Amino acid sequence: MGKSRVSKPWVLGTQEVVPASRRRPFRSVVLVGAVFALAVPLGCSPTSSESPLGSVAIIGDSLAQETEPYLRLLLDPTPLVNNSFGGTAPCDWLDKDLKVDDSSIAVISFTGNSATPCMADVAGQFPEGQALLDRYRADLGALVAKVLATGAKVLLVGQPQRPDPDGEAEVDGINAILLDLDKQDSVSFVDAGAAVENADGSLAKSLPCLAGEAACGADGFNVVRTDDGVHFCPGAGDNPCPVYSSGAFRFAAAISIAIDEL
Repeated sequence: MGKSRVSKPWVLGTQEVVPASRRRPFRSVVLVGAVFALAVPLGCSPTSSESPLGSVAIIGDSLAQETEPYLRLLLDPTPLVNNSFGGTAPCDWLDKDLKVDDSSIAVISFTGNSATPCMADVAGQFPEGQALLDRYRADLGALVAKVLATGAKVLLVGQPQRPDPDGEAEVDGINAILLDLDKQDSVSFVDAGAAVENADGSLAKSLPCLAGEAACGADGFNVVRTDDGVHFCPGAGDNPCPVYSSGAFRFAAAISIAIDEL
């Protein structure tokens, strides 16, 4: 398979996301698509009756876990295999059966956890900063290689900005790693993080409602990030989220568009 890149400006509903002046270098690579005006209220399914893929597998942490219900809805009838769990890191999935094959696309989305046993060093300490990024570079590379060995394609998911400087640095570093991995055949990158950020790439707590969203605030805005500035579920960030999560929907929609282009 030739190289497939997801790298054009896009429009999600009525909100144009063409980040011309991002603070992060990787933001020059943005999501594909001409116009995405999907209006899928919760409980409804798209009308397509064809499934061009064998399956899609999502592999990731809590952001992937929050996104999974919406991605499942958007991809229907293509089966979605859920390999996501809050707090996990890439190394947690290296010895797992990811249930992918040469008819699959594996969506890989990790935002920087470092608390599970596989992340501990020989002294039992969990890496932070550059040490964390070094581990993620090695483990994401190994995870991508594991998937490619099955004949599946890989879609790497760019992560959204976080509210603290250390978090920003981790997100920048992880996304730079993803762009390096994107240079391989059968590997693509989608900047899904841009879907829940302001146009300049900065953290957004709320954004204008999209046309056809399942819910919209009285002020015309929807909350897209949890109070902690990391997750998507409005408020305290319950997972699973008990209410409509615009952030998770937008993140899922960005991934869905990219899958459709592969």
